[in-house]
Amino acid sequence: MKSSANPYNRQKEFGVVSQSALLGFVLMCVLLFLGTQVILAQTTARVDSVVALVQELYEQGSYLSSEVEARRLLENRSLPDSMRVRAEQYLAFSLVAQAKNAGAIDHFVTILKIDSAFVLDPILTSPKILTVFGEARKQYGTLKISEHSPFHPVQRLPDHGVTFRTILFPGWEQIYQGRPVKGYSLIGAGILSLGATVFFDRERRSAKEDYLAANTPDLATSKYTRYNNNYKAEYYSLAAFLAIYVYSQFDAFFDLPPRLDPAISQSGSNVQITLHFPL
Repeated sequence: MKSSANPYNRQKEFGVVSQSALLGFVLMCVLLFLGTQVILAQTTARVDSVVALVQELYEQGSYLSSEVEARRLLENRSLPDSMRVRAEQYLAFSLVAQAKNAGAIDHFVTILKIDSAFVLDPILTSPKILTVFGEARKQYGTLKISEHSPFHPVQRLPDHGVTFRTILFPGWEQIYQGRPVKGYSLIGAGILSLGATVFFDRERRSAKEDYLAANTPDLATSKYTRYNNNYKAEYYSLAAFLAIYVYSQFDAFFDLPPRLDPAISQSGSNVQITLHFPL
């Protein structure tokens, strides 16, 4: 009576444990994804408040304080382009107000590098600022001509270079480069594939132990099938993680497709957002 009940009960128990572990893993991934989204939303809200503070300080005439806050904000390398443009704009405005026109021109040029169609409202903007912006546009035009010269080398690397982050985990370098959508996508894919590898590795080891402990041919066949399935799942999960890791390395240098992060251009009060996908 004991020998006939034991193998089947143990097999049923093994199946319940596997399902519970899989459910726990899926739940952990969902919570991790939701937590990442919450953190991203909080970060965006915090950046919005700082940009609003920079604008408020400028409008109150606290030009030096506005400059300091803007420079502090621009130290964030993962700042979205739309926020970077606004911070650069009010930093340039503050510098013009302090008669630091050369520095203001540099920041206007930075804006034009991000969005070549950027313009200032001629009615709401002071003539002094418009004059400085005109000089910046001339310098930007000169830079564009030199970039399109046949003797000008094509720069493939990011402006700040690739850091150690690229070798630690997929997606971290992309976030640092200011491509948060692709960065968080790669981090999520890396966590899922690596987590799946660990999960199926544990399942494979457990299935192997049950297979070695099986005392009937039918039970041994069942346990071996489960062991083999987990072995294959572990192999494919690890292969997926390695593929994501290698892709992340090359993308950090060459910005490979798909380009998921929005390219935002501003013109007066109009904002255009374009997502680039490979054809």
